[in-house]
Amino acid sequence: MTTKVSRFGSDTRGNVAMLFAMAALPLFGMIGAAVDYTRASRTTAQIQAALDAASLAVAKDSRRLSDAALQDAANKAFAGNFTSPADLSLGTLQVLRTGNTIRLAVDGSLKTTIAATMGVSTMPIGVASQASWNEPKIEITLVLDNTGSMGWSGKMAALKTAALDLIADLEANRVSSDQVKIAVVPFDTQVNIGTGYRNESWIRFDGTAIATSLVTTRTDWTGCLTDRDQPADTTDVAPTSDPTRYRAAKCATGLLAAVQPLSTNFTLARATIAAMQPAGNTNITIGLQTGLAVASPGAPFAQSETTPDVLRYMILLTDGDNTQNRWTGTTSSIDARTALACNAVKAAGVTLFTVRVIEGNAALLRACATDPSMYFNVTNSGGIGDAFKAITSMIKRMRLSA
Repeated sequence: MTTKVSRFGSDTRGNVAMLFAMAALPLFGMIGAAVDYTRASRTTAQIQAALDAASLAVAKDSRRLSDAALQDAANKAFAGNFTSPADLSLGTLQVLRTGNTIRLAVDGSLKTTIAATMGVSTMPIGVASQASWNEPKIEITLVLDNTGSMGWSGKMAALKTAALDLIADLEANRVSSDQVKIAVVPFDTQVNIGTGYRNESWIRFDGTAIATSLVTTRTDWTGCLTDRDQPADTTDVAPTSDPTRYRAAKCATGLLAAVQPLSTNFTLARATIAAMQPAGNTNITIGLQTGLAVASPGAPFAQSETTPDVLRYMILLTDGDNTQNRWTGTTSSIDARTALACNAVKAAGVTLFTVRVIEGNAALLRACATDPSMYFNVTNSGGIGDAFKAITSMIKRMRLSA
């Protein structure tokens, strides 16, 4: 009997089994927690990717959206990138707009599987994403035909209205007072830069285009310029020597409004547009060349930004053929100079829109534009406003995709 009791007391197999079972409980719990943690991590990563995509999708449009519209856009963008599984409960997507930054955040909980046997039924999940956008600076140069034929069929009045509407649209949609600059370059066979530059060294007061008395006094000059010497007449080469300096001239009509260089003060551009009057013949080349000089950061005009992220646009509107430049009245010869000026504008990185109103060399103006879609053929004065609205929309789209 003693021997049996002794054997029973010395048998440890039952104790080992009990100890293993007790030790296994926390081990299984750890394994379960690891499995559920992996599920939660995977779900969090999926939500993060969807939030990142959503924040990028709505960031650029956020400035023009109301709070309700922004919330709706964010909800749709998030839902389009993430399908919530049945065991995930998500709260409302939070949208915070601060300056040019959008922050999206969402909290929720994921039901556990194995960890639930240990009394942990859910795991919390919290994810956030933010995206910022940089609004590029925009510079728009309006090169506008002010010749006599613009006084026919209501064209000048329609042009003024269209240009003013363009300015109003850009003003309403700029994100800061210094984001958008506008210049206005009225032209006929000349341009008028005003008398404020009369003492500048880059203007030549000599030649048959100007009275001899102005060579020394300059006081009788009223601001008009004729074509520079070739080939500078089609480029923005700096006016550092006589062949490249701008040639002062007697104003052919006395009615040509003065050029308004690039400025964030839209009142100045509006004043120039209001002052425009139709008179004189047509030299598209000098309009383009002066527009290019205005749009370029270098001399003689220095109002253009020098930073690399500036978006530069030029809108050329004309209603007829070239009829006169400094050298000739032969349309084909002047057209050749105009084509060179068009190429120079585009080579300078300026996006060029062209608008032909009723008459003019359609092939020349179509080729002049940066892209055929940026050429507008207007068949009556009422179409000028439609063309300018379309151009404004294109500029805004290009700004958002920049």
